[in-house]
Amino acid sequence: MENSQKLFQYTIELLKSMAIRHEYTNFDSGAIMLDVWYKNKFYVIQFDVDNCVGFSEINNDNIGFDTNPDEKFYDEVKYKNKLKSTFVSYCR
Repeated sequence: MENSQKLFQYTIELLKSMAIRHEYTNFDSGAIMLDVWYKNKFYVIQFDVDNCVGFSEINNDNIGFDTNPDEKFYDEVKYKNKLKSTFVSYCR
C-alpha cells in the first residue's frame, strides 16, 4: 500500500476540491485523525503509521468513536474506492 502520508494528502486534496469541511489532528506517533462533515454525516478517517487507513461513520447506530475503525484498508485502491463512493458520488 502507498504510504499513509501520501494517502492523507490525496484525501485532503479531494476534500478541498469538493469544499467538504474537515479537520485533522497529528499525533506524536505519526498517526493522523481526520474528521469529515458531509451531508449531515460525520466520518473519522485514521491514517496509521503501519500504512493502514481506518474509516468510520459516526451515527445513531455508532455514536461512540474508539481506536477501532468500522473498516480497515491495507490496499490503496480499495481505500480510494471507498473514499470516492462515500464523497464523490454525492457531488452530482
